Amino acid sequence: MDENSEEQENEPEAPETRERDDEDAFPSLDELIGTFMSETSLLPIVIVILGTGGAFGAALLILTVVDRNPFAIGALLLITGMTVDVCLRARKELPLRNVALLIGLVWASSVALALVAIVTGIAGM
Repeated sequence: MDENSEEQENEPEAPETRERDDEDAFPSLDELIGTFMSETSLLPIVIVILGTGGAFGAALLILTVVDRNPFAIGALLLITGMTVDVCLRARKELPLRNVALLIGLVWASSVALALVAIVTGIAGM
């Protein structure tokens, strides 16, 4: 054996780098939300998201409609603008459909919870 082959045997081998497949890549936000909505074992997480988002949205709607709070009106206008933007982008690009669906469900739960609060008298008119 000569010296070169002996040195090559003693050198640690560099770890092999492999190209990441599409399966190994981290999912996009839309794919992640789609997974939460399609897997039945993850539906409690979606329910919690809808409940908390709906509660904050209901409070914002009640502050806007019942109390006529100017800061709540501004926040509602900003959130409505962002929602419209996401929905328009979802119509053009398929990868935003699940995000738009989740935002629509949060708005629906917000309206439902606001109506419940008004009917039960929690939000005094």
